[in-house]
Formats: sequence, structure tokens, C-alpha cells
Amino acid sequence: MQGITASLNNWVAQSTEGKQAYVTLAGLAILSSIILFIPFWIAGDFDTVFRQWDGPNYAYVAKTLYDIPADHPLTPYGTTQAYFACHLPIYPMTIRLFSFMGYNNAMIFTTLMYTVLATLTFYQLLKETKAVESPMWSAFISLFIPARYLLTHSIGATESTFLFFTFASLLSYHRGHYILAFFFGGMMSITRIVGILIGGAYFIMLVKERKWKVLPWLSIGALPLLLTFTFHHYQFGDFFAYFSWNNSLIHGSPVDIFKYYASSGNAQSAEFYLVMYGIYGCGVAMLWRKQLFFWYAAIMYTFCLFIFHQDVSRYLIPIAPLAIVIAYDQILTRKEVRIVFIPLLILVYIYVFNMMHHNLIVEWVFENLQKTLAM
Repeated sequence: MQGITASLNNWVAQSTEGKQAYVTLAGLAILSSIILFIPFWIAGDFDTVFRQWDGPNYAYVAKTLYDIPADHPLTPYGTTQAYFACHLPIYPMTIRLFSFMGYNNAMIFTTLMYTVLATLTFYQLLKETKAVESPMWSAFISLFIPARYLLTHSIGATESTFLFFTFASLLSYHRGHYILAFFFGGMMSITRIVGILIGGAYFIMLVKERKWKVLPWLSIGALPLLLTFTFHHYQFGDFFAYFSWNNSLIHGSPVDIFKYYASSGNAQSAEFYLVMYGIYGCGVAMLWRKQLFFWYAAIMYTFCLFIFHQDVSRYLIPIAPLAIVIAYDQILTRKEVRIVFIPLLILVYIYVFNMMHHNLIVEWVFENLQKTLAM
């Protein structure tokens, strides 16, 4: 009897501790964005948050449900109707769900909601896999690594949505819930198309584990994207409408963006790409003993090597929690690092505060868009 009582008390204690961790992390996730918002609230300039690309596009898709007129309010940017096919449905459909708040408010609420969900799911994944020394600390710092993520998990952007489905998929696979893992993988692919790459990691894992009966179920992950492209065929007259917006993003040889800056004599940019590729590459290699994480991160990292775009760092955000937070855990959990993390956070906010004034939709186009969203 005493043993049962002790076990029950231990379970209650662990449950209470877990709930406290969830509440704390949820609060920290929201607070991280509120701190960023405060200067814009005080200045009466919160439109700066709403105007960040690609937020206006997603808000417009949420309003129109892809029924885009030829004279849509974003035509000054030369965007065709089919251009909106590259704004995949999960994020805008969630905005639509909360549109009673107003589309701009719903957009920010959606981002913050998925940020909280991503942070909590990452924490649970870390706890169950025992991948790091302190799951609470690692989940917290993942809100700021890389610094760019603080920006994208606070504005109209899909990164936190994508990360939530990524962690949910990996956690499901770890638990042996394979069909659920493949389903969440499918949700990843209709948030950001690169999510389909997680199927490659699962294929490798299933073959290594000789789980032949599970392999056919992997096709579940491709179904959401197939249905989305089928919708594009009927809506835009092009099954591959998603790819019509930018055919030059992927090059046939790796690290071309690095070679471009190096050959042009732009030493600072070239060195940035060199360091970035190196940090992420070493991180991926250090995940080798965590096979599930390794194969997913390795496939995503390899894909990013072929991206020819100055913003490669943003494409690497989806593997940062694995290739940096988990891989460099022995460094990031050291007492010295925790001490200097606070002043580093100040630098992160200075970086993001200044970034917020760039990459904005022009004011008069935004005003016209608001009239459409208000109809």
C-alpha cells in the first residue's frame, strides 16, 4: 500500500512540475514577442508589424481563400493570381479560423499560438528523447536561435507553424505512432513545401529498423500536398502553380550563393555563408547518435546547400533546434554561456528591432489591402 501511495505521489509531483514547465514556457514564448511589440505599441506604429512580408500575402489568402481577382490589391508588386499558390494553406486557413478578430490581429495571434505550441512540443520531444541536459533551458533558448527566429515567430510568417508540425511529427515517430507522424509530416508540407523532405528521413529510418509493414503508410505524408496541387490545377489551371513563382531558387551545384559572393570580392558576405554552413554542418554531424534527428537535419541541410538566395539563413531556421540547440547542448548548457545569454539577448532584440523597419509592404498598397480585408 505504501508503495502504491509513493508512486501516486511521485506521479502527481511530476505532473504538477510538467504543468508548471508548460505554463512557464508558454508565458516566455508570448513574452518574447510582446517585448518586441512594445516600442511599436508605444509609438502607435503597430502597422509596422502587420506590414512585414509575407504576412500581407497570407492575410489576403485567408480572406479570399485563393479566389484571387485579376485586379487584386497586391498587383503593384507584379504578382499574378497563380503567385498566391506558393502560399500553402495551413497558415492562412488558421488565420481564417480566427478572422473574427480582424485579419491582421488573427495573423499575429496565429503566429503566437503556433509559437507556443512549437515551444511546448519541442520541450516534450526533448524530455522524452533525453536529447539535452535541460529540456526547459533548451526549449527557452530555441525561441532566440537563430536571432532571426525571434522576428519570424512574432510576425506574419510560417516558421513557428512549420516547427510545431515538425516537432509533433518527430515526437509521434519516437513514440511509435507512425501514421500520426506521417500525418503531421503531411501538414508540414502544406505549411512549407520542404516539409515533404521529412519523408526521406522516415524512409531511411524504417528501412534501417526493418519496419517493412509500416513503409506503405509513408505515402500518407504526400497526400496533403497532392490534394493541394490538385486544387491548384482547378483554381489556377496549373497543377504545378506553386513552382511558377521562382524557378531560380534551386541551383544544380551546391553553395553557389557562397561562391557568388566570394568571386565578387564581397568578403564579409562570403565569410558569413562560410561560418553559417560550417556551424550548421558541424551541428548536423554531431546529431549522428540521434539517428532520427540526424537524418531529417541532414536531408534539410543538404537541400539548403543548393539554395541560391541571399536569405539562406531563413531556410535553415527549421533545423536550428536540432542542428544548433540539441547538437551544441554541451556548450549551450554551460554556466558561462547561461551568464552571457542575457546580454546576448539584448543584441538579439537590437538586431530584430532594426530589422522590423525593413522588408515592409509599401504603405499605400497596405492601405488598399486593408480595405479589401475589411469587406
